[in-house]
Amino acid sequence: MASMLSLRPKLFRTRNPARDSNTDLDRLMTVRRAFAAAIADAEQERQGLQLRVDVYYAQATNLLDNSGDYGQRSQEDEQSIRDAEAQAAVATVRIGQIDAQIVKLGTMLIEFDRIMSDTAA
Repeated sequence: MASMLSLRPKLFRTRNPARDSNTDLDRLMTVRRAFAAAIADAEQERQGLQLRVDVYYAQATNLLDNSGDYGQRSQEDEQSIRDAEAQAAVATVRIGQIDAQIVKLGTMLIEFDRIMSDTAA
C-alpha cells in the first residue's frame, strides 16, 4: 500500500511539440476541408441546375420550332412554353444565389489559408 501512496509526486511531462503541431494542423485541416466540401457541394448544385435550365430552354425552343406561329399554337403548347420559361427563370435566380455563395466561401477559404500560412510561419 505504501507504493500506491508514494509521497514523491510523478514528474509532469508535456507532449512532444511536433505532436502538438500535428494535432493543431489536423484541427485546422478539418475546418479547411469543411470549406472545400461546401464549395464542391455548391458547384455540384449549380452544375445540376444549369443542366436543367438548358433542358428547359431546349424544350421551349423545340415547342416554338414545332408548334407554329404564336396565334396558331394550342393553349397546351403555349402553357408548356410559359412553364419551361418560368422554371428556367427560377433556376437562373438560384444559380445566381449559388454563385454568390461560392464567391463568399472561396473568399473565406483564401483568408483561412492566409491565416494558416501566417500561423505556420
